[in-house]
Amino acid sequence: MIRLYKKLGTYAAVAREVKRDAGTVARYVQMKNVPGAFKTAVENSIRTMQGA
Repeated sequence: MIRLYKKLGTYAAVAREVKRDAGTVARYVQMKNVPGAFKTAVENSIRTMQGA
């Protein structure tokens, strides 16, 4: 979902693509209620995948 958000630019566009509510997409992309260490690990993983 994060990659789709970066590609499409809006939560609504991603929501239509994955057939979910825009609020659900927003919470996932923003990683609300996620511990800081986990959020950092996911962000680092995304950066590593983009560099590959």
